[in-house]
Amino acid sequence: MSWGMSSRSLEVLTDACGELPVVIKRMFGGYGFFAPNGGMFAGIVTDDAVIMKLAHGPARDELIAEGGHPWVYDGQAKPMTMAEWIVVPERFYDDGEAFAAWARRAFELAPPKTARKQKSRAPASQKGNPATTPRTKPVTEGRPPQRSKPAKKAKPVTKARPAQKASSTKKAPSARRVKGAAAQARRRSLKAR
Repeated sequence: MSWGMSSRSLEVLTDACGELPVVIKRMFGGYGFFAPNGGMFAGIVTDDAVIMKLAHGPARDELIAEGGHPWVYDGQAKPMTMAEWIVVPERFYDDGEAFAAWARRAFELAPPKTARKQKSRAPASQKGNPATTPRTKPVTEGRPPQRSKPAKKAKPVTKARPAQKASSTKKAPSARRVKGAAAQARRRSLKAR
């Protein structure tokens, strides 16, 4: 497998995971090794060190006892210790069996990838749904009970007029409209005085 970058760590980790069904992806200047459940269990970081994800427990403690240490990520603001990611000791690079055993162990302990929580609002199908809307009582303490207003009467629905054919000549406004407009103009001029 050619990744366009010669890396002893990549070769050693790829050989150690040879029999495991892994997916390798380029990530952040290094590589991520993923289990079929989508969880990342090993990686190669920018300084060409192999790291394995081992949650707090006996496996993590054993690898630290073998010479591993928590990976320290050099963040933009300050270095951050990533406690679940343990740097594999250098001596494992020459011991293929030990490296393969730890790769298998990390693979088996890989947590499944969790779905990210969406920050969006509830779907339209759930808006106003009494099953998903939290129940709250109206605040009435210290207030007299309010009377509900009577419902407004609905306006009768008028039928739309059928569309008229467009004529090629423009019709003059009706005499009634002209008189009404003239009367309004006279009223305005009288009020202005």
